Amino acid sequence: MLRISALLATVIVLMFSVVLIASTGNLEYVDSILDLTTGYYPQAVQLSSDAISGLTEPTYSGTPMYASLTLAGASYALVIDQDGSAGKLYVDVDGSKKLAPVNWIQQLYDGGNLASVSFQLPTDKGTRPYRLFLVWNPSTPTVIIYFRDNYMAGQIELGGVTYKMAIIDENSDGLFDDLHHDQLLIDIDQDGKLLASQDSHERYWLDAPFNIHGTVYQAASVSADGSQIVINKSDAWVDEKLPLGVGFTAPDFSVKDADGKDLSLSALKGKVVLLDFWASWCAPCRDELPNVEQAFKDYADRGLVVIGIDLDRNEGAFTGAVSYFGLTYPQVFDGADNKVSSLYRVSGIPMSYLIDRDGIIRGKSLRGNDIKQAINKLLSSK
Repeated sequence: MLRISALLATVIVLMFSVVLIASTGNLEYVDSILDLTTGYYPQAVQLSSDAISGLTEPTYSGTPMYASLTLAGASYALVIDQDGSAGKLYVDVDGSKKLAPVNWIQQLYDGGNLASVSFQLPTDKGTRPYRLFLVWNPSTPTVIIYFRDNYMAGQIELGGVTYKMAIIDENSDGLFDDLHHDQLLIDIDQDGKLLASQDSHERYWLDAPFNIHGTVYQAASVSADGSQIVINKSDAWVDEKLPLGVGFTAPDFSVKDADGKDLSLSALKGKVVLLDFWASWCAPCRDELPNVEQAFKDYADRGLVVIGIDLDRNEGAFTGAVSYFGLTYPQVFDGADNKVSSLYRVSGIPMSYLIDRDGIIRGKSLRGNDIKQAINKLLSSK
């Protein structure tokens, strides 16, 4: 009996511990995502001349093209009435198979037409709203692009601290419980803002562990409608994501340059530093290299240090490009382990960071003449 009682006591303690490390956040629907981010992951649905059975349809002026869009397991009809190069949009917004006209709100730079449509998705208690952007382009008339125009926002308490947070349905399927494809934003620095840029230190895939001041957490579950999330402490270890925005301290690194010399950012305090991430296979990078080289020649004697961080797949391509373009500033081959580019969360190149004498990021993704202007401004300041 004593042994059984001890076992039960242990189980109770373990269950209680699990409850203690689990945190639940409640979230509410936000009808437009543009105040949070303008980035998106496009999805597509094919248009066909095959009519959808059971639709209540208007009188078309041209040729109708049909598509079925699946959101939260329900089907919604989309129709483009094509009349020459023009197209009128009709949408079944509530799954009733009754089409209603929807106006385009904007013509995009590539000639596409943009609409924002609020659908009504089924729930156990009725329906819930879910807004999508729809894009149709006459140059690709048999495809409609779509992506979310909504998110869920709320708060959660982690480690005794309350954080602002949001969940984004990145695969735009009307469900927020896909831990592999949806994203979490959490206001780690507690400045009241959620930073949703690609290199943000506050943005994570829902299934990814994240580190807040030395404690690692991970989402355990999310309700399908996104109204509730459960986050647990995690046994996995990941380093804390450092902020990379303008005004934040640039992350330090220590590497060897292409000449085998030790190179660290912290040793360059007192200098203005330009980090240029590039690769020989990147055409925009090749176009930018002469501008970077010229900036180095123009400002090196005034205290500018330029460091090229190369992401080529092999060192031969890297050394060949350095020679071909006549680059005279220090270079680091980062293609082997991506140590520096991973630290700076570089997702596209060319990418640059301009860092002031105190090690603070003062510019990002500078190109052309903007590089020289930003460098000159920093060098001229005291």
